[in-house]
Amino acid sequence: MKDLPNIYDWNKPYDILDVFDTNIYKDKFGVKYVTSASEQMLLFKINGHYVLPNRNDLVKYIGNGKWELGWNNES
Repeated sequence: MKDLPNIYDWNKPYDILDVFDTNIYKDKFGVKYVTSASEQMLLFKINGHYVLPNRNDLVKYIGNGKWELGWNNES
């Protein structure tokens, strides 16, 4: 954990992504594709912000590049 940067020292949240050597691909239909050396993620645009859902979250497309987040109660 000592290797992780202190996020409170950063003025712009997106600057921290450079520290993790991450590639972000452009928004397409409210989804951004993010890759790093070890993993791949999809960020969904929910209420004007990009969100990384949990494994139990349900993501539903509501149109015009917008998504809605729900929860899976079957855990």
